[in-house]
This record gives sequence, C-alpha cells and structure tokens, in this order.
Amino acid sequence: MQWVIGDVHGMLAPLEALIDAVDETDPDAELLFAGDYVNRGPDSRGVLELLSDIDGARFIRGNHDDVFDLLVNGVCYAPHPSYSDPLNAFAAFQHFGFDRTLISYGVDPFDIHRAAQQPSLEEIARLCSVVPQHHRRFIRELPVLIDEPDLFVAHGFWSPNMTIDAPSIMERLAMEPRLRVQLLWSRYVPEQVTQSKPWTKHGFFGHTPVDGYPEHLRGGGMLPVVGPQITLLDTACALIHDGRLTAVCHEARMMLQVDRRGNLVG
Repeated sequence: MQWVIGDVHGMLAPLEALIDAVDETDPDAELLFAGDYVNRGPDSRGVLELLSDIDGARFIRGNHDDVFDLLVNGVCYAPHPSYSDPLNAFAAFQHFGFDRTLISYGVDPFDIHRAAQQPSLEEIARLCSVVPQHHRRFIRELPVLIDEPDLFVAHGFWSPNMTIDAPSIMERLAMEPRLRVQLLWSRYVPEQVTQSKPWTKHGFFGHTPVDGYPEHLRGGGMLPVVGPQITLLDTACALIHDGRLTAVCHEARMMLQVDRRGNLVG
C-alpha cells in the first residue's frame, strides 16, 4: 500500500521511528513524501542521507527544499519573489532554520552568523561547500508532483476551484509559471479545505502546519486536516513541543504518528 508522509524538516529520530512503524504495519509499503526535508530540525544532513538510501520511496520538493536547491546548486524550480536572489534567501532563511541545516553539516555557527550579516555569493558558496554531491543531486532531482490513479501528492497548494485533468497539473504548471510558486508556497484557508473540489482523485499536501487550523478540522489535536478530496499532513513535528510526524495510508484509511522523540502516538 502507499503511505504519504508529511514535512520532516530535519527531524531524523521521528523519521526513523515512523519508517519503522510503517514497515512493521505494512512490510510492502511504498513511501511517498510530501516535501520539506531540510531546515528547522537539528539533523537535515541525517535526514537526506537516510532518504537517499530508501529503495522504492518517492519524493517531491517543498519550498524549503527549493530554497536549499537555490543555495547549494544555484538553481531552483519556482523562485519566490522575496527569495529568488541567493543573498536574500540566505539571510531570510536563517529565521526558518537554514542555520541549523548548515550546523548539521558541521559548519561553525559563528561563521553562519557572520555571513548572514553581510552575505556574499562567495561566502554562501564556501559555507555550502560542505554539502556532499549526492545530497545536492537528491535535491536537484526532486519533482514537484506524485500523480497516481487515485491520489496525488503536492507540497503546498492547488486551487480547489481548478481541475486536475485535461489539462493535467503538470501541463498547467508548464503553461503558467505563476502556478509553480503557488504549488510550493501558497496555503489553504479553512474554507478552501472544506469546500467541494472538482478533483477526480484525493490530494495530499504538506507545507501548512495543522496547528494553525481550527481544532474541529484537526480532530481537536495534532491530527491531519481532512476535507473533501484533500488531506493536509504537516503536523508540525519540528515546530512545536507536541508536534508529530505523520504517515497516512490512503487505501486502508490508516494513520501512524510519532512524537518529536520518536515515540509512537496512539
């Protein structure tokens, strides 16, 4: 069966525990990841090392992965208007955990702080030179969509008023570059989650932490937000004390969660 996993954000221990829990529940599981593997948490390097070694898993890119791509590879999929310049992205994403990503690769925090005060392309390249080539390649090769007969996985947003067929999501993205930024960066408001959608399959998304939604939409706790044809999976593992990392099996309508320490929840 297919299991969709929400935003990891450098949280290696919960990721290891969740993968083990899925494997114990479903030894033939296919893992589908909804993006945002780096930043915020303490071990982005360990996360990328683990993910790049999983046979048969499939991954898409999130907005944090796209910025990481820009900083370590010099290119990205959907440049955000505020972060399209590596200098701006480097300075801004210190507040979103990029410093912790570099620290996980062994970079001195003082060097990061100094570079953030007056960033230069040369200094960014020097700091990012510690990222190994196979991690750079993993990030560079991330697609933006997993499209299956009965589900699709994207990171941030697809308009609940737009169809997903004829033209397909990928065809629309090729024709309308503005949709690429929306796909990685935009967020659903509660009314969009609960409205009917002209989608012919179920969409799984990460990106927006569920603690920002009303309690009735998240089951009164840190549970995925579910609406017609949509599930939001970012259960804030790297953001808040009671955050969780979540995997959902679409076929079996089954969910597994671990807390920040890697303990199975529920």
